[in-house]
Amino acid sequence: MRVPTDRSLVTWIRELEKAGKLYELYRTPEYRRLRREVLEEHHGECYDCKKKGRYTPAVHVHHDKEVKDFPELAMSKFWYDKGGKHMQLIPLCHACHDKRHGRFFDGRAAHEKKMAEIEEKYPERW
Repeated sequence: MRVPTDRSLVTWIRELEKAGKLYELYRTPEYRRLRREVLEEHHGECYDCKKKGRYTPAVHVHHDKEVKDFPELAMSKFWYDKGGKHMQLIPLCHACHDKRHGRFFDGRAAHEKKMAEIEEKYPERW
């Protein structure tokens, strides 16, 4: 499957989303090429780890603005606002990708993170 040229990217992504097939976007040669470019531009390193002085291989390319919410940015490397230019496609290792999506925090499941926050806020209950 390729990104269609007979309708807008936004329309096509909405169609995929409605059909529960958004994954088809990530299978297109156009997206795979873009993903490869992003990884190469960052030397295959996780952006978040590198900011912390660690060098971890990137295995994901994360959309800063989620495709479901911003389909017009699905194939863009950057997005812009009054604050300037921002990375849209960010190379991440698996752990950092999970953290960005709130799935894990320091190796713990998201609900454990929430429980830790509650316990920190209310340390003494009795």
